[in-house]
Amino acid sequence: MELTIAGVGTRLGGRWVVDGVDATPPTGALTGLLGPNGAGKTTLLRLVAGLLVPQAGAVMVSDDEPGPGPTSTAGGAGAVPPRQVPVHLLPRRHRARRIALLEQESSSAVPLTVRDVVALGRIPYRSWWGTDDDPAAVDRALEAAEAAHLADRAWATLSGGERQRVQIARALAQEPALLLLDEPTNHLDVAAQLHLLAFVRNLGTTTVAALHDLNLAAAFCEHVLVLSAGRLAAAGHPADVLTPALLRQVYGVEAEVLTHPRTGRPVIAFTDRSPVGPTPRPQEDR
Repeated sequence: MELTIAGVGTRLGGRWVVDGVDATPPTGALTGLLGPNGAGKTTLLRLVAGLLVPQAGAVMVSDDEPGPGPTSTAGGAGAVPPRQVPVHLLPRRHRARRIALLEQESSSAVPLTVRDVVALGRIPYRSWWGTDDDPAAVDRALEAAEAAHLADRAWATLSGGERQRVQIARALAQEPALLLLDEPTNHLDVAAQLHLLAFVRNLGTTTVAALHDLNLAAAFCEHVLVLSAGRLAAAGHPADVLTPALLRQVYGVEAEVLTHPRTGRPVIAFTDRSPVGPTPRPQEDR
């Protein structure tokens, strides 16, 4: 799905929390949405998902639903590219089939199994009689998220990391063309973080993921957007964007940007600005 963020802004609590953001994340690739706490990452994701209506600008997405005018035929003569429409104007059911948002917090007071939770992602595909024409979609999503072994577990018994895997499976069950992830590596150990981002990167789905870990973003993202106080501070490939000057300006930290010896990707080494003194030696037991 093609995504264009055109001068988007919105106010919450009387102030602009997203202010004039222009960006075009690459289609079919993983884009990292970066910035310190309070920069506007979650609000921007909700605007892109169509859950909030922008007070300025628009979030435009390609829409392949039939509309007025010539019908596009892939690869055929006279094919018309998909039109771009404001995301919040898409019919809710159609939007839910095209866009999946994994938010940070998810809870349920209803006793559900893991399979029940993942099946929630299939609601946009259910008929009026409650049937799904692709009942295997839930199993495929569980397998893809490496959560199949949890299928019969009660949601309430899962750890934080297990819940994160199941929520990823629920999002995948929607079979989205645009995948939005808000801190997807929360609660995951290092191995699971690496596996998850490698998996998402290789999906070939247009994906925007809010990330706090800059080194994970540098290792896996083809494109990054850096927010600062609601504004776009920089956009581009991590190697071009994540410079010591930008880290100082946006995050207020000193860092060296090195090159990974195997991947060639940027590696950020942060510097403690406190006075450096000799490391105290541990006292021996007497």
